[in-house]
Amino acid sequence: MKSKISAPGLALVLALALTFVILNLGCQTEYASPLPGIVEVRLKTVSKDIAFDPLNNFILTIPSVEAIRDDGARAQIYPDLEAIDREDTKLNTLDIRAQDSLLIIGQTYLPPGSYTGVGMLIDPARQVILDGYRVITVERQPDFDTRLSFASPFSIDEYTTTQIVLELDLDSTLLKRANTYMFRPTYRISSITQSR
Repeated sequence: MKSKISAPGLALVLALALTFVILNLGCQTEYASPLPGIVEVRLKTVSKDIAFDPLNNFILTIPSVEAIRDDGARAQIYPDLEAIDREDTKLNTLDIRAQDSLLIIGQTYLPPGSYTGVGMLIDPARQVILDGYRVITVERQPDFDTRLSFASPFSIDEYTTTQIVLELDLDSTLLKRANTYMFRPTYRISSITQSR
């Protein structure tokens, strides 16, 4: 016994086949989205006047770090690759890791492209502790600006880690007065390297 497909059934099968072909064509894209690279920002402290010692500390609180793209867009740099938000990061500028550029400020995945620099908000501590017991007050100028801009172009490529080292010259940043220090940040990007 032969089964025959009725005209309405045949029309339905053809309509479904045509819909499947159209949807399949519509799902194909003509471009490939690039995979992200990693940007890692580190702190390096330069100091000859104050020793890098576990009993010495001068804390910088960092609420925000951003990479600035060449079109002016800003991308948040989180504390590590697992983070989904940024909380204040406290860093001891006199930590031995800061002397060797091993103190990480932040890491994040970013889209490949050209960037013009790094922006950062800072809140310096109101005191320096020396030898574990000497507390010296840190003053700020009345027009103190919490924003630091590190301008130096860099690029981010797919599958590549771009490491940026922000250098703080502590001897020029903490200006010694009679019994206090005046905070006036002196800083720059000291190196940008890429690795796979």
